Amino acid sequence: MGVRRPEDSTTVLTYIVETDPAPIQVSQGKAPATAALCITVTNHQQTPVYVEEVRFSYPIGSGPCELTAKPDSGVPGIDDSQKWVFERDSETSEFVLRPRRPSRPFPPGDQVEPSITGIEVNSAVGTSKLTITETLQDGSEPQQEEWPLAKVPAGFSVSDFRPAYILVQSGSPTELTWRGSSRPGATYTMLHDGEPEDVTGIRNWPTPNLHRDSVFVLAVEVDVDGSVAEYALTTAVTVARPDLTIGDLTVHGKTTLTHLPTEFGLGEADELTYTAETDGLLTGQLVTEEDAPGDDAPTLTVTVSAAGTNRLTSVQSRHAPPDPEDPRFPGSRLTAVVPRGARVTIGRSGTAPSRHLLSWLPFGTGELKPVGS
Repeated sequence: MGVRRPEDSTTVLTYIVETDPAPIQVSQGKAPATAALCITVTNHQQTPVYVEEVRFSYPIGSGPCELTAKPDSGVPGIDDSQKWVFERDSETSEFVLRPRRPSRPFPPGDQVEPSITGIEVNSAVGTSKLTITETLQDGSEPQQEEWPLAKVPAGFSVSDFRPAYILVQSGSPTELTWRGSSRPGATYTMLHDGEPEDVTGIRNWPTPNLHRDSVFVLAVEVDVDGSVAEYALTTAVTVARPDLTIGDLTVHGKTTLTHLPTEFGLGEADELTYTAETDGLLTGQLVTEEDAPGDDAPTLTVTVSAAGTNRLTSVQSRHAPPDPEDPRFPGSRLTAVVPRGARVTIGRSGTAPSRHLLSWLPFGTGELKPVGS
């Protein structure tokens, strides 16, 4: 279970922000609620980074978008005070992280953990933010990222978002569970590779069959009088022997991209429909046994239907080879790319006698399965 990171960050260093409690609860009554921001800063670059300073700030005020009405309530702390200084700026409400020795580099793989504790949270439900401004010594422009800070009603909680199994076999599902409060205005939505699903009324959700490593996001919104606190948790499931999804691929030596092909035909049928259990290629071969111009020519057609789109590929065979059984005269050929889950319709037409052969070359484990079987 983890918090959802910003997707538009331009910073060089990597920042992880966690709150305590998670999510933050607003103050209610005379006793103020407090919160802590626990930050992990890591250099994931391959070279040292020379940091000038990193500033952390949050809005001050009593509204839904502000975190606290008391700017002096946060107390800075640091896990490595020998190498780093983390303190409040004397002229602003910001907190500043800087190396104790400006010439000291931030080595690759190293990290530091500043924190801000004892923040008195205001009483307005909503979503505030923590702004991180990173300035390096290389003279480049400062870079920023923003972390949302959800402020939920007092007593509201959501936690323990996890899969029943963190490792599943390809083509198998798992179940996600979580704990969460229920109240008017609170909604829960599951975000995944498919369409978002409303899971407000449940606390467990069966996933679809998984074919590759998958990330799930549980998005929570709490609306109080039009002010909305937005909070999200993430979890991941690893798939053993997943389907392969790549961009560029460079291979040195021998490799196998497909399993053994399966050859088949339409038999006496003029048209059959199949579903693809994995990605693959469908090839077809068509040979007429006599010359057949015009509408008499044998035709082989493949229609691949996926994601609301139909892609049609067809060939005709008009001229008979000297010996229809001679492999040197393969006739007309077609190739269709078939994604997993696609519906494939194969048809033939024409009055001239002919023969055909189809081959299914799967990229993963799965058949081109006849519909209804």
